[in-house]
Amino acid sequence: MKTWPLSTLALASAPLFMAYADMQDTPVYAGKDPFALPDAPAPPTRPGARPSDEEIRKAVREVLAESPGQTLSGGDPKVLSGGPYKEFARQFSEAAKPHCMGPNPLKHQPHTIETKSWVIGVGGIFALPFWAAAIARGKCNWSR
Repeated sequence: MKTWPLSTLALASAPLFMAYADMQDTPVYAGKDPFALPDAPAPPTRPGARPSDEEIRKAVREVLAESPGQTLSGGDPKVLSGGPYKEFARQFSEAAKPHCMGPNPLKHQPHTIETKSWVIGVGGIFALPFWAAAIARGKCNWSR
């Protein structure tokens, strides 16, 4: 296969590529817009979809000035003292992992052996294998 025609074409077109690379980008209208009205005021800028930070601050100040009686403090402490809140707090504290050396380390680790018709619960020193399983499975915490 002869490659001389391709190399000859590349050498012949090299000056064209160099001239194209040196060409300056000139804007279409380098000067003033020929269709602009003489000394016309600039049109007002259209606000964007999001207001500026200063406009947001101004709006917040206006809203706060309209309602001077309300404060943004912690509010009434009795608000979260109802039944549902207490129930949630109780459930949340019960869901915490107990300490492995605490009073109830087997809270999330069953310490019974269940068969088809028998349930054998163990406690005391007989629960040591279940306590070791709770430690191995991460069902209790060593750190507080």
